[in-house]
Formats: sequence, C-alpha cells, structure tokens
Amino acid sequence: MLGRTARFLRLLGFDTLYSNSFSDPELLRIAKDENRILLTRDAELYQRAVKLNITAYYLGEKNYTDRITNLIIKGNFKLNLDPSNSRCATCNAKIVPILKDEVKDKVPEGTFSVFDEFWVCTNEDCGKIYYQGPHWVNITKTYEQIRKNLKDMKCK
Repeated sequence: MLGRTARFLRLLGFDTLYSNSFSDPELLRIAKDENRILLTRDAELYQRAVKLNITAYYLGEKNYTDRITNLIIKGNFKLNLDPSNSRCATCNAKIVPILKDEVKDKVPEGTFSVFDEFWVCTNEDCGKIYYQGPHWVNITKTYEQIRKNLKDMKCK
C-alpha cells in the first residue's frame, strides 16, 4: 500500500521496514516486537494496532507527498534530505560515502565521468550505488513539495 512512501522515508533517513507480502497479524507482531511505528492506509488495521498499544498512523491520503507531510506533522518528525543520513531505498540499510575510484566498474562510464560523489548501500547483498543524477531532481522536487505543504499547513 505504501511502497513509494516507504522508499521516500528511507531517503529521508527513517528506518523503514516494508514488504507488501506481510499479513496483518505479521505487521502487528513486528511492530510490537520491534517497537516500530505502523503506517497504514487500512483503517481496520490501524484500529487493531491502536487497541494493542502500537504506535500507528493512518495515512489515508492518495498522494504520497501528502502522506509524508501529514506523517511529519502527526509524528512531529524532522524533515531532512541529506544523502549522508539516508538509507537504501531498496533494502533499508544505511548508505555511506564511497570513493569515486571504487565505483569505476560498478556504474556506467557516463555516470562515472559526470559525477564525483557516490554512496553505497552497506548491505552486501544489495550494494546499490547512489549518486545525485537526474533522479535527484525528482527527489528534491518531492522534498520541496513536502516542505511547501508543511509551510502551507502551518499558515492555516
């Protein structure tokens, strides 16, 4: 339900466990056992979590930027887009800077010649390489939209 939201929360540095294969009982157990916050668009699941004293947020908004905006407000979370604090959008592991020379054979030649800063996922099974390429424009647009939403909501 919230895959895009989860990926963006990871980029913002939030430890975000996500799988669309978890059953409701699994989600509740994981949230309880690992002291995680449950995010859902399922009103019934939300109510069950609340009854079990699990911190949960119902995110009924259709647009993921609106979901994140409301989550930041409801949870009083800090909004910060900083690659050195981000997590892997794919697997949720931390990402760390990596020297340019170390990615030479791991990224396309054009990417290597144009970009100087790279980050790598610390999960050896993933190892995804990040850089601030064309996709970064969309990421920063999303971030700025969330900031604008927050500012607009504070003015109301």
